[in-house]
Amino acid sequence: MRITWCGNSYFIIENNGIKIAVDPHDGGSLNLVKCKVSADYIIVTHNHYDHNAIKIVMGNQTKNIIKNPVNKTYSLNGMELNFFQFNHDNFDGNLFGKVYAFKFKINDLVLANLSDIGEKFNENKMRDFINVDILMIPVGGVTTIDYLEAQKYIDYLKPKMVIPMHYWIYGSTLPYDSIDNFLKISKYEIIHINENFIDINELNFKDKTKIIVFNSKLLSLEK
Repeated sequence: MRITWCGNSYFIIENNGIKIAVDPHDGGSLNLVKCKVSADYIIVTHNHYDHNAIKIVMGNQTKNIIKNPVNKTYSLNGMELNFFQFNHDNFDGNLFGKVYAFKFKINDLVLANLSDIGEKFNENKMRDFINVDILMIPVGGVTTIDYLEAQKYIDYLKPKMVIPMHYWIYGSTLPYDSIDNFLKISKYEIIHINENFIDINELNFKDKTKIIVFNSKLLSLEK
């Protein structure tokens, strides 16, 4: 399995020839590189402009577009995909609305994406995400949880791999905090990848939690 990060919360997950695009942006409106791909499945966790550029990832092979899902289960090529509603802010969604986090099992690994979750950590709401192997979580604050709150989620869930997302990178027009503060307080091993993708089979998931940081310079239009 390969996970490619295209900046913000846009990921491309590839496995056995199947491509899943998550929360695509168009690149230009964020002053980031455009990641155009023909995805088999497209997931839009909420309808904000930096997450819903469906045309960027649509192609002849696109089989299903899951946009603004409800709390239900979907099947993607035999993979069970479960969605859970959360608030985009800590004011019951009154500022930025609702988002849908999700999890699914792939290659015997459980991957979870917390979307633009903005509410403070609540153990009762996170029980569905226990035993997650790979966790994608926002850390940039402003419109989502910040780096301090993200740490609480990670400490509770104890995933084998954490992929931070939704933070400011050089040249981006988005007003978020950079990843620096998150990394400064992290008590876990930090692995810097010199690419914007990682092949998951290269990692040993028996080890303790690792923080994966991609090379964001590859995604900036400001060189």
